[in-house]
Amino acid sequence: MVIKYFDSDNNAIKGVEKGCFYCTNTFTQDIDVNEGDEFEINVDGFVYKLKYKGHFKGADIQNGASALPYLLVNSEDFAAIKKDFKNPAPSFKMMYINTDDPQAIIDYANNTEGVNVADRETTKSIYIFDMMVAYIMMAVSIIIMLTAFFVLRFTIGFTIQEEYREIGVMKALGIGNSSIRCLYIVKYLAIAVVGAAVGFIASLPLSSTMLKTVSENMVLGSENGIVLSIISTICIIGLIMLFCYLCTRKVKKLSPIDAVRSGQTGERFHRRSLLSLGRSKLQSTGFLALNDVLSAPKQFLIITLVFTLCMLMMTVMSSGADTLKSPQLMRFFHAPDSDITIIDSATLTELMTREGGYKITCEKVEDLMDELDIDGKYSLTLGTQSNVTHGDITRTNIFFTFVIGTNKYELQCDEGSAPQKKDEVAMTGYALESLGAEIGDRITAEIAGKEHEFIITGKCSSFFGGGYAAITSPDFPVGDVIANGSTGIQIKLSGDHTEKEIDDVIKQMCDKLETDKVYSTSDAVKFITQVSDSLNAIKKLSMILTVILTVLIVLLMERSFISKEKSEIALMKAMGIQNGSIIMQHVLRFVIAAVLACIIASAAVLPLSSLLLNWVSSMIGDVSGIDADFSAAEIFAAAPALLIGVTFFGSLIAALHTKTIKASDTASIE
Repeated sequence: MVIKYFDSDNNAIKGVEKGCFYCTNTFTQDIDVNEGDEFEINVDGFVYKLKYKGHFKGADIQNGASALPYLLVNSEDFAAIKKDFKNPAPSFKMMYINTDDPQAIIDYANNTEGVNVADRETTKSIYIFDMMVAYIMMAVSIIIMLTAFFVLRFTIGFTIQEEYREIGVMKALGIGNSSIRCLYIVKYLAIAVVGAAVGFIASLPLSSTMLKTVSENMVLGSENGIVLSIISTICIIGLIMLFCYLCTRKVKKLSPIDAVRSGQTGERFHRRSLLSLGRSKLQSTGFLALNDVLSAPKQFLIITLVFTLCMLMMTVMSSGADTLKSPQLMRFFHAPDSDITIIDSATLTELMTREGGYKITCEKVEDLMDELDIDGKYSLTLGTQSNVTHGDITRTNIFFTFVIGTNKYELQCDEGSAPQKKDEVAMTGYALESLGAEIGDRITAEIAGKEHEFIITGKCSSFFGGGYAAITSPDFPVGDVIANGSTGIQIKLSGDHTEKEIDDVIKQMCDKLETDKVYSTSDAVKFITQVSDSLNAIKKLSMILTVILTVLIVLLMERSFISKEKSEIALMKAMGIQNGSIIMQHVLRFVIAAVLACIIASAAVLPLSSLLLNWVSSMIGDVSGIDADFSAAEIFAAAPALLIGVTFFGSLIAALHTKTIKASDTASIE
């Protein structure tokens, strides 16, 4: 074969044995099937038996949830099956061209009837939702890296604080600041090299596993993957060294006297505290904890910031998963408000394979609704790639969509107004930019072999065509279009209905159509994007990372505080304050920071989620105006409870170290 197709393990398929077949994922969705199982293919009464060999994928093959299934068969089997079709569907052939001048091919195709051209950018639109997961994973990785550097800063600060005496002695002996800092840099370099080596080795299987989460429909990889990983590892080591050098600048402030005072200079607050013990209604433990936070705002602000990032890792993923199964997204697929969506390949076959096949599909829907006595309206969204000309510019990758049926669609435009007449059209910003057109300009589009002139009335958002899309008015005569894509059939039931009533209607439709591809609107969005489940998996990973990072930060900071406050703790014990009160004081400081982080994260999660989702959507389509959806119980209750709970128990375990400090340690106070 000239064109490469790949199996599910990304191995190139060299050929297909006679009597066997490969298929796309959509063919075996929700079917428990194993390699070697036998299928019967019925062609107008003739039955053929073929053995299942597995899934296949290719650059030009749509593999999304709503795509039609494809079979890859032996040429002899194909010839035998084809001759038995009584009314064969229109067939097409594909030619693949390598050229330095793609525009010349496009111009030639524009003057040739029945020929359409798709360039590399158009082909990429097949994988828009797979790429969405990849972009979101990249954003999560950035948050994790930022958190890691905060943890590194805590570690370095704690190490220097533990070694005040040693640093003071070295300065007393005349050793310069740069030499002392180099001692730390060498130590951190050794740690960084070992850590980077372990991380590099662990990344090889981990990266492969992560790629599989976003490459079910794609073949991803790199010929220089190991080399790039080594270069990235070296760059990370260099970045860590630079960061460590900056974090050791505190060494310059220390003096030989610190060898005696352990870093204490005898300085006190330059201003009065915001709290007054005499006027406070708090218990002494609570007062001391809150006063410590207000007296050292910088260090507790950093802790709060890190806790906030940890919290946002969980809540942003949760909001993203909820949004990407939200009914609001259907408008970006140009589907009207509805209660039920049918995405069954058998029901949509004529739509995707026959000229004017949407007429047969509409008749099927009307008959179905009459037979089941369903009172409501229906709509059908279909689209096709069109050649569009504006002035001297012609583009072949504009995806025209049409909404037909009794349930009218009200297009929301970002600018201008929705098309109302049959010669009006709204286009995405990407499509307008590629044509050099603006609202009010006229364009010419070739649809189903006929040329139509449109006036542009508005700019809209769309996931179709990788963002290069247009939508006509409901009055446009669709003609003999063969759909290249569809969001299925939408049904809006008359009156108000409970979720259970809608589910009952869905069950009736599934039984009648002998399929399980009938969904509520929310489930339909989840099915089309196939991203929500992936984000839920990432969310669970984020929760695990949040627990680990929170515990690590709390342990490091609490040990640092205990080392720094050893004399104060000893003095408190000498005054008769019990261990329990001291431990609870230290715990409450972190809990206060965690509560503040939860408040900040709860206020920021929705605007941040909306910003992230709109940014990611703009990378894979031309979409703006997505409002983040959320589960209040999960974002405002479960996630904060997890963070505060982990902080409480982590700081409690770390604070137990204060028991080792005795009242006699006051002897070391200067």
